[in-house]
This record gives sequence, structure tokens and C-alpha cells, in this order.
Amino acid sequence: MNNRYKLHSSGGSAGRTFDLRAIAAGSNGELVTSTNRACRVTVKIYQAKDLKKRLLAYDVSDLFFKLRLEDITHKSREIKGVVDQNGVLVVNQNFTFDVKDFKSAQLSVQVYGKGLFGFDELIGACQNIPVKLLMDIGNGFSEGEGKWYDLFIKDGKRKLPGKVLMNIVAGIAEPEQNICVFVGTWNVGNARPPEDLSAWIPISGAYQIMAIGTQECDYPPRPPFTDCGKDWLETLRKHVGRQYRVIRYTSRGQMRLIIFVRDDAEKAISDVDSGSEATGVANVMANKGGVCISFKFWDTGLCFINCHFAAHDGQCEIRNSNYRDIAGQLQIGLQSMDILNQFHHVFWIGDLNYRLDFGKHEEKPLTPQRRFWSKTVKQILDGGYRELLQYDELRREKASSRVLHGFKEGVIQFPPTYKMQRDSIQMYDQKRMPAWCDRVLWRTLQGCHTDLLSYTYSPQIVTSDHKPVSATFGLTAYALPSSKSEALNDSDDKRWHVRFTSLRAKNLRASHINGFSDPYISFIGPNLAQSFRSKVKYQTLNPVWNPLKELPTLVLNIFPLQRLEKEYLMVQVHDHDSQSTKDILGYAAIPLASAVTAFNKGPRELSTFRVELSHCGLPAGTLEGGMKLTWERNVIKRRSRFAREIMAKTLSLRNSLRKTMSVDKFAHEKG
Repeated sequence: MNNRYKLHSSGGSAGRTFDLRAIAAGSNGELVTSTNRACRVTVKIYQAKDLKKRLLAYDVSDLFFKLRLEDITHKSREIKGVVDQNGVLVVNQNFTFDVKDFKSAQLSVQVYGKGLFGFDELIGACQNIPVKLLMDIGNGFSEGEGKWYDLFIKDGKRKLPGKVLMNIVAGIAEPEQNICVFVGTWNVGNARPPEDLSAWIPISGAYQIMAIGTQECDYPPRPPFTDCGKDWLETLRKHVGRQYRVIRYTSRGQMRLIIFVRDDAEKAISDVDSGSEATGVANVMANKGGVCISFKFWDTGLCFINCHFAAHDGQCEIRNSNYRDIAGQLQIGLQSMDILNQFHHVFWIGDLNYRLDFGKHEEKPLTPQRRFWSKTVKQILDGGYRELLQYDELRREKASSRVLHGFKEGVIQFPPTYKMQRDSIQMYDQKRMPAWCDRVLWRTLQGCHTDLLSYTYSPQIVTSDHKPVSATFGLTAYALPSSKSEALNDSDDKRWHVRFTSLRAKNLRASHINGFSDPYISFIGPNLAQSFRSKVKYQTLNPVWNPLKELPTLVLNIFPLQRLEKEYLMVQVHDHDSQSTKDILGYAAIPLASAVTAFNKGPRELSTFRVELSHCGLPAGTLEGGMKLTWERNVIKRRSRFAREIMAKTLSLRNSLRKTMSVDKFAHEKG
């Protein structure tokens, strides 16, 4: 949009509000205007301790938190852990608020547990925390890793023994920020890594985000640690330095993923989540699979997936199957959407184990023939390895859309990273044919862009039979106006609506034995006032919906146009099945930017879209059509009001008929 807006950072007294005008002509010619840009408050609850109920005993796993700021309330997930010997309970949950008036806003934090009859019982509450005080701390940050806040009884007059460890940050950002991201992957080979990792992981502080994934990371820990995971985490902490903090650390089996954020960017992080999926023996053993961490940098969603696929030559289809299992079954963020269509940027890294497939040129024993191996290695050492990339399985499978469809990879200008002789910089082990097993790929939603800045390997790391690989990226993160509006108090309850002018799907997957499906579409996500669905189209793979009779009008929960043009409609295409509601044909995300552009041009302008559907990370057809953005009274409330009026008239008519019948009956009996 042309009506750009300026935001200012908020350290100390520099915090200011600013006007944002998203001007749009409504149906009656009036103006629709957004309010001041909200500041962002992120609350991170790390731990709680010494929690005691005054009257009733409770199970600590029933605990949860309620946080309120202005008119927004967040409730935590139920806490599953147990207290340790020091009475400490691990919480590790994040909450994000957009605040309209940071000068008067106050944060309320309450701790609840289940009472005798299963009702929620307040255990204690922190004293209300003014947001303005948070803004007055340098750069909007709380000092250190967090602060212990005392709990009080409900009226705040008597202190309780309980405490909550929280880090609360607040700030106002530029609307568009260019950030740099470092992504690294390494198969550690179950050997102790070197203490100096600077050949692989930079310590320049140039990156706001650093994502580091490892595989076969289960080596004998170094004192004082008795657990490899803690040893590795501390090794990385020490290496990147105090200017970085851990967003989330997750592991499964020998796979580990750690995300760091630079301290001056920590206030931009929210909605942190993590998950994992095993693809090993019987899809239960965690020797292979993937681990995942997602979060928002301001309002831009990022997701990092670290994987370890099946090994050995001749196992290409199993590797493809590993990918489909992870892409289709790993649940994170919005549980009803797949991981590839709900984040602006997805980074897929790991030891993907794709090999060089020479076809008929070579037999496929586990250990390659010495003559052929020697010829290949000489070609690599002579610098002719680029010619070998034509035999790379991953490139072939990706080009045929059998794996990592829609993902991009940089130009490979480094030699194969596997299989290396340990303690050597460039010598290969004859036990296996060299291959580019270790890769970094990325995928962005339609309308987003990522710049690859570098893609390389680190030969100086010599403790493993793999060399570490890294890539760096530049991307734009958006800090958008609050999704809420004072228009909520408007008696007319006007909202943005999306009306489809056409909609069709092509080349859907067949889910019935007759080669057809019975598709319908669900529109879901936090952008919508509620979920909506289309009518079912029977016995077809290329359905066309009538926009007047078979498609809903979508009512949005977003008010400022500046935010709306960066949002997406989350879409599920289902197969209608009376026995199941989980038969998904595909997922997609429809950008709303073109609809906003059309709206700004004039009331008669329409926008068109075409998006690819995916299922288990592979192509599943397309969805295309036209849509129109309108500003009008909430059609949901209009319909419910109309239904109430009909019901009232029906009841009134019924009562009148009863009275008439009673009078007639009385007259008849008297006669």
C-alpha cells in the first residue's frame, strides 16, 4: 500500500504513539479508519515455585495461568509437569499482547488449580504490572533471564509463599525490518565435537536468529555434564556468547534443534512452539525422523525442521516416505493445518541422506567398488564435483515433485559432505560413496520472499564423518497494527468480509475406490470470526462452486487494512465422508493482498488468486477463483438477528393460535 506508516522504537521516554489511517470507502460512503499502532508485550513464564492452596489439596498437573492485558485474556495450556525437590515447576510458555495504550495498560497474572469438584480455584495472583514501567527499561527489556514475582491473595493485600519466574518485554517496532538468519546442520557422528566451532557457526553477532540442527548427536558428555543434550546446549551457548538467548531447545532420540535470538531482538519473539515426528522402526523408534520449532518474529511466522532420513544406497523411496510422514503428521502451531501452509517461511534442514545414483554405471553394494569410488573421489578432488550433481537423488526426486515440493535450495558450490575420514579435512572413506547428504532448503508462502546470502560447508570440523553445512538468509519481518479495533464498539458491528465471485479446484486427489472424491472446502484460522465451509460437490476431482448458492461469505477478525494485506486465508479441502471428518485432500493459504489492492482501486474491482494445494508435502491440485473485499455490517449477526426475529414471530403466532383455540373451546363448551 502507498499509505506507509512510521513506527518508533520505545526505549525510555522515546515511546510514542502514531496515527495509522487505512482509508476505505464503505457501502454508505463513510470512512473506515484504523486506530493507533499498538505496542507489543511478550510475557514468558519460565517457572513457578512454592505454590500452595489454602484449603484444598490439588494435583500440580492441573495448574494453569490466566493473563489479562486491556481487553485480551490468554489462558495457558494445562501444566503437565511435576515439582522438583526444590518445589519448582517448569512452565515454559509464552504469551503475546497488542496494547493500544501502553501508558495506562496493566498486566494481570493469575495462577489457578482444580478445586474439590473440578472447578477452577484461584491459587494466587501477581500484583498488576504497569506496561509503562516495562517501556522505561532500556530498550524495553527486563534485565537478565527473568524476575521472580510474588503471589498475593485476590485482593492483593496479603503475600503468599508462591512465586512466578517471568520475563516481560515490551516495545514498538519499525513496520518492516530486514533481518538475517543463520541456519546450520551437522551430523555429529556420535563423537565429541570440538570446543571451537567458529569454522561453522559465526560469532560476529550479525544474525538476529540462529538455528542449529544436529543428527547422531549422542556422544559421551564432558564433565560436569552427565547428559549429552545439556553438554551440547552449553557448548553452543558458550560459543555464540551472551548476546544470544535460547528461544527453544528440543530433541528426539539423537536429533537436536536449538534456536537462538540476539538479545536486542528478543522482544520480537512470540508464539513459540515445538514438536517432533519419528520415522524409524515402525514409525515409533526415534532413530530417524524430525524435530521442529516455530515462532513469530513480530508478525512473521518462521518454522525450522531438522530431519534425519533413512540411510544407504537404494533407499530413496524410503527417504521420500520419511519426508511425507513428517510433512503430513508433524503437528505444530495451528493443529488443523499442515506445517507447510501456516508459516511465512519454512526451513528444512538435516542429514537427508540422499545419495548419488549412477544408475547402470555402478552396482549398488553397501560398500562401493574400489575402482569406481577412486574415480569419483579423484573427480571431486580435482574440482569436477559439479558434474556429479546430475546424479544427486534429491535433485532428481525434487524435480519430479516426489519430495520437498515447493522448496528451494541454493546452488551447491562445495564438495560432498559425506562420507569423510574422521580427523581429515578433505579425505573420503571408501566404505561409502561420497554424497551431499547434508542440506538446507526453504519454502515461503505466496507473496513472501527470502534472499539466500550464502550456502557452504565447513571442512575444518573433523570429528565426524560428515562436514557441517550452513546457509544464511535475509528476509523482511513485519510488525503490523493490532488486529483489534475500536470499531468493535460500533453498534452496527461492521467487519471486513470476503465474498467469492468464483471458486474451483483442479486435479484433486481421488479418495474413493471409483477414482473420485466428494470435495468441500473449510476456511479456518484466527483471522476469521468463525470457521466456514462450502457445499459438497459429489463425484468429481475438478469441482466448481456456485458463489451465490454454495460458498459462504467470510467474516474477518482483522480491522486495519495494513494488517489485512499481509494476512492469509487458511484452507482445507476435505472429502465428504459421513464416517470421518479427517479425510483431507489438501491444504493451502490464500493471500489477501490482492483483495486489499482491488478494494483500494474501487468498489467494482475484483481480485483473482491461484494457489497450489499440498498433502503430506506433495502437490495435491490447485485452487483458483476470484474474491471481493467489502466493509459492511457483520452478516453473522444479521443472520442470527433475522433467525431470532423469525423465532419470535413464530412463538408469537403460536401463542396467538393457542389463545384463539382456547377461546373457541370455551365458547363451544358454554354453548
